[in-house]
Amino acid sequence: MNIIEGHLPDEAAWRALVLLSPDESLGRIWQLGLALAKANNGQLIAAVLVADIHPSTIAAARELTAVTQNNHAANISIYPLIVAVVDYERDLRAFVHQVDIDLLLAHIDGPIWHNLNRIPCAVAAVRGDRAEIEGETAASGTAELQRILVPTSGGPNTVHAFSFLLPLTPHIEVTALYVAPDYLGENEEALGHARLRQTLDFIDAGDRIRTKVITTTSVINGIVTEALQDYDMVMIGASLESSLDKVLFGDIPAAVVRQCKIPIVIVRQPKSRMGAVAGQMAWRLQKLMPRLGLQDRADAYVRIRRGARPDIDFYMLISLAAMIAALGLIVNSPAVVIGAMLVAPLMSPIVGTGMATVLGDARFLRLSVAAVFRGAFLAIIVGMIGGLLYINEPSLNSELFARTQPSLIDLGIALFSGFAGAYALCRSDAAGALPGVAIAAALVPPLATVGITFVNGFFTESLGALLLFVTNFVAISSATAIMFLILGFRPSSAQKSRRTMQARSVRVAFTLLGIVAVMLFGFTYRLAQESARENRVIAVVEEQLDQVANAKLDELPEITFFEDADGARVLMLDITARSQQPIIFQTVEDLRDGIGTTLQNEGILDKVELTLTVIDITELDPSIPPTATPTPTATQTFTPGPTPTFTNTPTSTPLPTETPTETPLPTETPLPPTPTETPTMVPSPTTVPTATPVTAVTNYAFGINLRAEPTTAGEVLLVIPDGTTVIILDGQETADGFTWQQVEVDGVVGWLSDSFLLRGAAP
Repeated sequence: MNIIEGHLPDEAAWRALVLLSPDESLGRIWQLGLALAKANNGQLIAAVLVADIHPSTIAAARELTAVTQNNHAANISIYPLIVAVVDYERDLRAFVHQVDIDLLLAHIDGPIWHNLNRIPCAVAAVRGDRAEIEGETAASGTAELQRILVPTSGGPNTVHAFSFLLPLTPHIEVTALYVAPDYLGENEEALGHARLRQTLDFIDAGDRIRTKVITTTSVINGIVTEALQDYDMVMIGASLESSLDKVLFGDIPAAVVRQCKIPIVIVRQPKSRMGAVAGQMAWRLQKLMPRLGLQDRADAYVRIRRGARPDIDFYMLISLAAMIAALGLIVNSPAVVIGAMLVAPLMSPIVGTGMATVLGDARFLRLSVAAVFRGAFLAIIVGMIGGLLYINEPSLNSELFARTQPSLIDLGIALFSGFAGAYALCRSDAAGALPGVAIAAALVPPLATVGITFVNGFFTESLGALLLFVTNFVAISSATAIMFLILGFRPSSAQKSRRTMQARSVRVAFTLLGIVAVMLFGFTYRLAQESARENRVIAVVEEQLDQVANAKLDELPEITFFEDADGARVLMLDITARSQQPIIFQTVEDLRDGIGTTLQNEGILDKVELTLTVIDITELDPSIPPTATPTPTATQTFTPGPTPTFTNTPTSTPLPTETPTETPLPTETPLPPTPTETPTMVPSPTTVPTATPVTAVTNYAFGINLRAEPTTAGEVLLVIPDGTTVIILDGQETADGFTWQQVEVDGVVGWLSDSFLLRGAAP
């Protein structure tokens, strides 16, 4: 495309391009271009396209450019051009890109057919804007537009049409029309009002655009009937599936042009610019997430911008939060670190960065980014001061180490924290979520970790912590920008410099996000490899412990890889195992050799160092507890003696007495004889003498297994508690490295290790 006459504007501004042919009239499309250029403080370029440079063609083109210079108000910037083209489609696309056109207006049914489907900017293609249809006066380009009808049922292209028509109000009346087929009933009419309000709310139209819902038999009849009400132009948004020429020559445009005798304009939003992609995404998401009203967005903007401005309070809180985080990291206290997250004000300028990105506000963006970097630098310095308390520590504790190994999971956390933070800042009823967002974002602890690790010589770990902060910053600012876009924040169509800045900032943000994601993928892959290697080491250790030492892991071993002076890969293992029997030194050596051989064959290591701690255990097999047996007690036996009997004592017979002759005396009557009691022997208990058994007392805190055979493989008969008295029997055997003693306890005879018996102890 070669410019024969005319020149392009130098200053950057909103630009509309009207495509003309030498032998056609300006039409109402010219008046539309003039009105838009004036409303947006922009520039109108009138390009007369010629396929050849024949003098007659050039003369006709000059006449048309002269008409354009004379047919406009004094305060509108007009740039008439005569342009020679060879390949219309290719040259036009290159010209639009070179001149940075925002809106292209062209007659689709003029002498030259233009394929506008691949044009990157917004397009307004016109049909019926000719004298034989609308008359000489309308086609001359001198009649100003007064009323424009926009039939719609919603969609991003119609929204874009309303967005550039909105500045024309109230000088030009714009009416949004929804046609409800009568066979759908009253609900369809209510749906029409809702769709119109949703569309106009998306561009903050308020009451500047009239709305109208009519009920009729068909959509075409409804549009034609309304268009006959003295409108100058009908404008329709193109569908996403159809090309412009198919829409223009469809049933609705044909009926409007034929019956109403007015031009119809089909509008398509920008096709390949970042801003258009973002706008289309916002339009698709608005049904899922309600947009903020204009006043709510203004309040949120003021609140976020005020919070992003650094002042003495900002720097003081950053310093305090960094010191709290440093001390919490040093003492390995997660609770203290969480407290530092709540104190830190670093989230505000990062959210401000996202707001400035989506608004294309360069000054606000510089302010926010500067606040972030100043706050980050201050937090690192404070972290270095706190790190002096950690000097001479041989390694990092778990809290510090966790912030030196960022992964893709950290990126995901930061992204969703950004979404939540932006939403909570804009919605007053969701402000209670901000403390949780601050904890999830965790901005200051990585910076404090950078200072602590750097001052203590852990330089690689310091870079890892710094990458974690950069990840949080890039992800949160990008996520907040997306959320602000969904909620309705964006520059107006007339703010071309801001829209350019927005597109550039979005590209930079997503580029940085991609770079960070690639770096984190490398970190995550390395961590996955290390985790797989450690899992393999643990599996081999468990296998060798079971096979070589007949033991089990008590806890996960401590695994350390390093290189010795010869460059060999050395694995240092600290194992704690549980075993039912002692593990001798030779077994430990066999264990080390088994682990080393297996892992060396797999290419994991060259040498292995082993430290083994053994915990003696007594392991019981599953069984039903035995029924309690009463303990036998000594019983006294009574031996019967002679049975005592009573013997009657002979009665004494009185001797005869002499009887005096003279006087007989009274004879004394003898008393009855008193029986004599013979003493009876009292029986006494007699104890049967028994042999005294040899006893011992068990001495093992966890109890001893009483086995049926003198071997560790013998069946467990009982578990004898510590301090139990057992009877020593005669049997004694040596097997499995133990001296086995036969004993009896509670009537059960079995074998146990002699080393757990205290002989001669009092029962």
